[in-house]
Amino acid sequence: MSMIFTALPSNPESSYFQGFSARMFGSFIQSAREKAGLPIEPAAWLAGMCTEEWVSLEAGDLLPNTREEFRLIAAAIDVEWETMARIVMMCSRAWGVQ
Repeated sequence: MSMIFTALPSNPESSYFQGFSARMFGSFIQSAREKAGLPIEPAAWLAGMCTEEWVSLEAGDLLPNTREEFRLIAAAIDVEWETMARIVMMCSRAWGVQ
């Protein structure tokens, strides 16, 4: 599956939805990690991240930008690639996609 990202115009409304979507993505990641029974530290290590980065990821303050980053995160929390792709599509506004 190929996704083409197009930036939204910058305005207060798009910024609001971008932040909301980023936090929603972080919540999905946190829920999947908890479902997998992983504490933050091991999940971060498995994804090649430091603990602070993972905490920022779950808060919606840090977003993956490459397919490899998404794959590492998905593998760390035992989420199938297709499921991760669906989560990204649902939260696409976090990356500026409408």
